[in-house]
Amino acid sequence: MQPFQWQDRFNIGVDIVDQAHRRLFSIVQRIMELYVEKHENKFACVEGIKYFKAYALKHFAEEEAYMREIGYANYLLHKRLHDRMRRETLPALERELYASDFSTEAVQHFIGVCTGWLTGHIMIEDRAITGKTDAASAPICMDDELSVIRGIILHPLQEMFGPEVSFIGRFSGKDAILDAQYYQLIYRDRQGHALRFILIIGEPLLLRAASLMFGIDFYTRNEIVRFAMQEIAQNLIQRAAAVFGKEPDAYQLAGDRFLEPGEYEEAFAGHRHLYSLLFGVKQSCFAICIDQIPEDAVS
Repeated sequence: MQPFQWQDRFNIGVDIVDQAHRRLFSIVQRIMELYVEKHENKFACVEGIKYFKAYALKHFAEEEAYMREIGYANYLLHKRLHDRMRRETLPALERELYASDFSTEAVQHFIGVCTGWLTGHIMIEDRAITGKTDAASAPICMDDELSVIRGIILHPLQEMFGPEVSFIGRFSGKDAILDAQYYQLIYRDRQGHALRFILIIGEPLLLRAASLMFGIDFYTRNEIVRFAMQEIAQNLIQRAAAVFGKEPDAYQLAGDRFLEPGEYEEAFAGHRHLYSLLFGVKQSCFAICIDQIPEDAVS
């Protein structure tokens, strides 16, 4: 597999932050070279993963210090995202690695999640620290929930994939999406209220998006691509979930999985979603459907 390519558009313009991001990418790439491709040198892989974790925690502390120094308004929300990564995601990945004796599948999961989280977090959250995500923003009516949801999804997408991403309108069953994949995310607040998001995207567009994000060509969907794109989707959808809560982090991810086509059709046949948003990317399209669902309906 070709190495992931660091791209200048990942820079946010703060040297200490940009240098750390480049270093984290290079550590992940080295782990992939040692274990996923060569299937050897387990000790080096173990040490690389330990180094990634230690360096990531150091980076979080430095970035948080910078945000406090400049008085960044969304510091607490940003810090909570770091806290979840260091207290939940990284420890869970580490447990999986040791439980599987560093199987290829577990290492691929680690690489995909870390690469996807870094990419999504940099483009969606870190660029906001310096106001870079505001440049392409169109006006959003804060009294119109649909306008807010559409805006907070569209603008980060344009940051990641370029201005060719556009909002088309309401998604319906008549809108054909070639070789559709259905990725479900469930978010829940402290009172048990649940939101269900379904990302409907064709595999060709998924691979094109991955190729653009990582600077290499993907012709088939492998496990690293799947985990990376899931993590990017979670970064994106978290912002939409925040619209429904009284606090920005009221809704937290409770579960996610890919649905079989039959599951999607059975669950949503004849059902009108709370929001069904259709987006275009050149000659392709994808959709995001949003529903408020009973707690006992979560699966």
